[in-house]
Amino acid sequence: MRKQPSLYQKLKYKESFSKDMPKDYIVFDTETTGTSSSAKIIEIGAIKYKNHEVVDEFQCFIDPEIYVPSFITKLTGITNHDVQGAPVFYEVYELFLNFIEDLPLVAHNAAFDVAMMESECKEANLPPFANSVIDTVTLARRVIPKSACGNHQLSTLKDFFGLVAVSHRAVADCEVCATVYQYYCANRTTL
Repeated sequence: MRKQPSLYQKLKYKESFSKDMPKDYIVFDTETTGTSSSAKIIEIGAIKYKNHEVVDEFQCFIDPEIYVPSFITKLTGITNHDVQGAPVFYEVYELFLNFIEDLPLVAHNAAFDVAMMESECKEANLPPFANSVIDTVTLARRVIPKSACGNHQLSTLKDFFGLVAVSHRAVADCEVCATVYQYYCANRTTL
């Protein structure tokens, strides 16, 4: 019996862009306790767009049931106090699924966020979401020359666009990611 591909594997092979990019979508981001396979999600943020306009927002701290390392607190500003007593992943996940509906998801370095969500779903014995995913790292590389911005990390792109959002907080990162996506949508015809 062949093992089903993970969401991460599906994402790697999915065509991330098409002639007609969605105008209705969800931009989402996670903040985590680290980047290892044992890391846990501590915040999910998402912004719903209809015709490229914000119509709703979702933000929730998640109790990772482990200690938030000090370097993560320094990076994100999220403390153990912030997540202590917050809902655990499976409680937030249902709310997140209701929020995203069947809209396409947009994320920066989407493979990481999708893999984190998939890991949490597996641990909680929950089905992963089936929404299509668009990775803005790929899109940024197509329309913003590296010589113009140095690299395509979200914090660098934030500076490139002159945005003043707080880095490494889920909703603020969603705002930057949305700017990258919308810039791509507006400029892809010049490729």
